[in-house]
Amino acid sequence: MINILVPVTFTDYSVNALTYALTLAGKFPSKITILHSFPEYEDLEEEAAPDMPNSEESIRRREQDARDRLTALCQATINKMTTLQDRNVELQNRFEFGYPEDVIIQVCKEMNSDVVIMGTKSKGETIKELLGSITADVMKRAESPVLAVPANSKVDLDKLSKVLFITDFSDSDYISIHKLVRLITPFHTEIHAIRFVNHKPDKAEIRKQEQFRDYCKATYRNHRMKFGFEKGEPFIPALEKYVGDNNIDLIAMTKRKRNMIAQLFSPEITRKILFHTDIPLLVFHP
Repeated sequence: MINILVPVTFTDYSVNALTYALTLAGKFPSKITILHSFPEYEDLEEEAAPDMPNSEESIRRREQDARDRLTALCQATINKMTTLQDRNVELQNRFEFGYPEDVIIQVCKEMNSDVVIMGTKSKGETIKELLGSITADVMKRAESPVLAVPANSKVDLDKLSKVLFITDFSDSDYISIHKLVRLITPFHTEIHAIRFVNHKPDKAEIRKQEQFRDYCKATYRNHRMKFGFEKGEPFIPALEKYVGDNNIDLIAMTKRKRNMIAQLFSPEITRKILFHTDIPLLVFHP
């Protein structure tokens, strides 16, 4: 069974992420947990008039409203479920007190989530608004894969035909490709394992690619895969061109920490990927 955690804030883009999760979950036995985090105190400006927004009564009303909206969202989700989803999906909701960036990490560890699916705003917004501090923190701290789904993502999961796996063919990518294959197996997806470079690959880089290719072909024999290098500088335009030329439906990558290519996969690059595309981004913990 696949454990899917979907944090919601009742915005259109968080509900869109839930719809995405439901479609994904319909393909194999899954448990979806719809999570809402409720911070008891609203942030106030330092000299705001004390009109009691954080009074006991106000907090109680906001809490009850949030609980009612979570219940209604869960029921609406059940009402949308198809016969196939009804057979495959176990749905539950959780209401937790605390700041989302902390609660999501805590619940993710507790339920050993296979993937966290979060909604983001779409390109055209500022980077800060697009990715949001909450999604950025979760991507940075979560040990489970995090899938960020832009609000205007038009991906039809029934036709999830091509996934771009951005790689440097390192050891951690062997683990990530296994997790990726597990998630996309029901969709008969073609995986493009591509390393973006700004130079001609040397012999050591080519050897790493060949080893990764041989491993994948031997391990995932029933999956269509392509392997290669894509030369382009700067990175984002090269990425956009590859995504457009190859009709990519999903971008996946492993977070980088201590190798020479870490700058390429920095949090800033992660933000820019989302900022420049409406393609969902799946990030794996190394």
